[in-house]
Amino acid sequence: MNDNEYAEHASAGSGGDPIGTYTHLPLSYQALYLSDQEAFHDYAFVVLEDDEAAEEAVHTAMTRVRDNWEELLVESNMQQQVWAIMRQTVEEYRQAAEERAAIARSLHTYRQGLGRLNSEQGVFEALAGLPPQQFDAVVLRYILRLSAQRIGWYMGLSEQTVNYHCRQGKQRIEQAVPTLLKKDSDAITGDGSETDTKD
Repeated sequence: MNDNEYAEHASAGSGGDPIGTYTHLPLSYQALYLSDQEAFHDYAFVVLEDDEAAEEAVHTAMTRVRDNWEELLVESNMQQQVWAIMRQTVEEYRQAAEERAAIARSLHTYRQGLGRLNSEQGVFEALAGLPPQQFDAVVLRYILRLSAQRIGWYMGLSEQTVNYHCRQGKQRIEQAVPTLLKKDSDAITGDGSETDTKD
């Protein structure tokens, strides 16, 4: 068999690695992956300081390598190009981890500070009483002003689910704070205008 021939990998479908997920891959790709897998993981682990994140980053990078395999084969220094893809992917994971940590810190700081606040209407108390996912969605959307897409990325939810949690959270706060409900009902019965209930 030569470099361009494809072979069925013995452990197809197992392990979640780029080789195991696809049954027909170039032998040269398989050889590269198997020979450098440990070095790739070690590099990713040093940067990301997390074993699971390192495995995910290596998987993503090798999937990108696989998707560009034909172009990489004609590169004068393929190994250098593969490592460039690996470094770029690991850097993306590092930046995403930093962003997640910053969002988590902001949520934690806001939740801690909420305990020291009080309002005549009881809005802060109602907000603090929300279930965790609704609290996070409401704070991220309406206080920290993140988009539903970014919140979904952070929380691991679809935008539709994020919007649902935001609506439910707003509804719970409005029900817990009578003056907010009164304001809404006055707008509806007093002048015929409709209250905007969109997120």
